[in-house]
Amino acid sequence: MDRAEATGLGVATVSHAALLAALSVGFATTRLPTPRNDPLEVSFVEEVGLESTAPAPSAAEPAPLRAADDGLPAPALPAPPGVQPVPAPQPAARTALPKPNPAPPKPESAAKPAVSRPTGRLSGLLSGVADRDSDSDSTRPPAAAAGPAVQASLQAEVRRQLKPHWKSPSGADAELLRTELSIWLARDGSVTRVEVIRTTGQTASNRPQVKLHQEQALRAVRLASPFNLPDKFYDEWKYLSPIGFDRKLSR
Repeated sequence: MDRAEATGLGVATVSHAALLAALSVGFATTRLPTPRNDPLEVSFVEEVGLESTAPAPSAAEPAPLRAADDGLPAPALPAPPGVQPVPAPQPAARTALPKPNPAPPKPESAAKPAVSRPTGRLSGLLSGVADRDSDSDSTRPPAAAAGPAVQASLQAEVRRQLKPHWKSPSGADAELLRTELSIWLARDGSVTRVEVIRTTGQTASNRPQVKLHQEQALRAVRLASPFNLPDKFYDEWKYLSPIGFDRKLSR
């Protein structure tokens, strides 16, 4: 320890000793307050009052209390002298009111059927629903309506299925002949009926071949049966007319 540290330590020790001495002197000179005890006065008596100050009890049993809603009138208090008691008002007698005469029964009229008015929301919802049972046992959904484009597609599909079975006769002016048929089809595509409508393009040269031309057309229909067509458009292809057979179909 060098000289400076020794000097600082000595100064600190002296300061702490001086502070401790000052605190000891202050505690010694301070006086605590003396507690004050007030004297309590006590008197001694020789006798104690043993007499009851309550009223003399009665030997009779007290009357039972009555509820406020017993319905019994309260006992009337005696009127003071010189005052005449007022009699209690008597309830007025009830007068029986005459009973009203019952209204005469209204004559029964024929009930009018309720007419339902359209609300605009469900209009047309039940249109087409019959009020009688159907004779059909079919559970298939109704056929969908087809537009011109669908009808043209069905005609093209029928010709496509007829083409492999059609063979046009050969000969003089045979390419001018055109035979048109009407075809009735069942729902499974099988042919139920077929008829020749007409044969056009006849000349003196090809007239002997008209009969053969028609037979070849009928044969192609029988070989193409049953046709493979969409069931949902059955109403459009159950009757096909006219279906033409010519040289173009065989190409």
